[in-house]
Amino acid sequence: MKKTSPLNYTFAVGKIRALEKFLIKAEVFEEAIESDIQEALRLFVESDLYSEELLRVSNGQQLEAVLSQEQIKLKKLVGELILDKELLGLLELNNMRCLGEVLKNYPSDFLEDYIRHLIDMHNIKTFLRLYLLKEPQEELQAKLTCEGFIKKEDFLKLYDQELTAFLNRLEYVHKHYYIIDYAYYLGEAIRKLERESSFVALEKEINDFLIQILKPAKYLSFGPEPILAYYFAKVNEINLIRMIILAKLNNVPSDLVKERLNNVYA
Repeated sequence: MKKTSPLNYTFAVGKIRALEKFLIKAEVFEEAIESDIQEALRLFVESDLYSEELLRVSNGQQLEAVLSQEQIKLKKLVGELILDKELLGLLELNNMRCLGEVLKNYPSDFLEDYIRHLIDMHNIKTFLRLYLLKEPQEELQAKLTCEGFIKKEDFLKLYDQELTAFLNRLEYVHKHYYIIDYAYYLGEAIRKLERESSFVALEKEINDFLIQILKPAKYLSFGPEPILAYYFAKVNEINLIRMIILAKLNNVPSDLVKERLNNVYA
């Protein structure tokens, strides 16, 4: 399939640059956490891109209905702006195998790096979850997705060793012609997971890392990469709104919500 010239994305990237200005900043999320539920909802709606239906949310079911509509609108927007339609498979973040296949038809260093990092993060979480549950190695082999920068065989070899060995492996991940140190980003959260059997800190650090990987797309002037980066950033934003409002509906203390608040693209 012929790849569309990046220059053909000039209009689409211009539209995305305008939309990026409405992404919710970290300080707004922080203010929302400290506010009551109505004030928090007002802060989100005042971004001018969320439906006023959000103001009428009073339970989890209503919240999910509104946010599901927002995600449908987001997918429709991206579907209109992406000219290389095979890339729309990347919108299904819950299917790691699908993500790996999509890029075979559309070579992009930026997208390949992001997806391979995403796969690594998924596999790291899978490894740790099964490791703590002491599931058999066969279960890990069945649940690992396609490979990112870390080979499947590395996960399998380390499964019956101390967690220190796994952390050591994360320090030296070969990414093209250099080494990336995943332990630098995830090490403390993994040690906390081992102590407390809680994935909260790890989920936050993984999301922070993935947002950091996306941010260079802000400086790309052409191609589909800025559009897809905006999509992933917006999904992260919707997830944060869901987390904060659900916490308020269930009277979760603000301190616990702050622990889960990861970085944003804005």
